[in-house]
Amino acid sequence: MPDARITIEGGVPWDPRYNATQNGTPVGTLTVLAGRSRRLDNGEWEDVTKTQYSCTFWREHHDLLAALHPEKGSQVVVDGTVEGIDKFTAQNGTEYLSVKVNASGLKVKPRRDQRPAPQRDDAGWTDQQGGYDDPPF
Repeated sequence: MPDARITIEGGVPWDPRYNATQNGTPVGTLTVLAGRSRRLDNGEWEDVTKTQYSCTFWREHHDLLAALHPEKGSQVVVDGTVEGIDKFTAQNGTEYLSVKVNASGLKVKPRRDQRPAPQRDDAGWTDQQGGYDDPPF
């Protein structure tokens, strides 16, 4: 039976880590936080759910991570297979779970302040290079 595939869309809380095994195999780790939040009556936001994913990129997938190098604060989409769940305790004593993912794909979304504004033409929404993009809503 094939492994369960997963696609995660979320934020990067800190920069990725790059290492190699003792035999020289390159490996990179990217943490992704995903979840939902809601606005409170006082205007502040509250997390409804938050899941941490520890995404491991091996060999050529490590090279993809290194080439795209998502930074802290980036929004990403990661594809891969679920490898298990880790339990860890934060410095404040709170226990958390982290889903371990063997990552095979990565897309780094452009930051809002770097994304060109979409333009409307007769064929639909396009970006400034002439390709199609999501509508601006």
